[in-house]
Amino acid sequence: MATDVSVVEEGAATRMHRVRKGAASAFAFVRSDGPVGQVVRFVWHFVQMAVVMLLGMAPLGLILSAVGQSDLHARSSEAYALVMMASMVLPMAAFMRIRGHSWERTAEMSGAMTVPSAVLLCGSLLGLVPQSAALSITGGGMGIPMWAADESECG
Repeated sequence: MATDVSVVEEGAATRMHRVRKGAASAFAFVRSDGPVGQVVRFVWHFVQMAVVMLLGMAPLGLILSAVGQSDLHARSSEAYALVMMASMVLPMAAFMRIRGHSWERTAEMSGAMTVPSAVLLCGSLLGLVPQSAALSITGGGMGIPMWAADESECG
C-alpha cells in the first residue's frame, strides 16, 4: 500500500500548529489580569517562595552544630525562632535579587516578613508577651505573620 508522504507531513504540521495555538492561548489566559491569571500567578509565586525558604532552613541544624549552638532550641525557643526566620528570609531575598527585583523591593519584603514576628519574639524575650502566645503565633519563626507578610507583598 502506498502512502503520500506529503499528506502525512501536512497532517502533522496541522496538529503541531493547533498545539502551539492552544499553548499560546493558555499562556495568554494565565498572563491576563483576569481573576484566573491572578490566582495562577499568586500560587506560582507562593510555591517558589515556599521552596526557597524551605531550602534555606534545610542546613540550619548543620550550621548551628558547626557554631556550637545545636541545643539553641532547648535553651531559648525565641532565639531559635529568630535564627530560623533569618534562615528563610536571607535565601528568599537572594532569590528575589536573582529574579531581578530591586534592592528596595527586596528590603521591603524582608522587613515585612521579619518585623511582625521579630516584635512578638522580642516581646516574649523581654517578658511583655507570654512565651506560649508568641511562639504559637509566630510558629517558631515561620508562622502567620511571616507567611501573611510574604504574600501581601505579591504584585
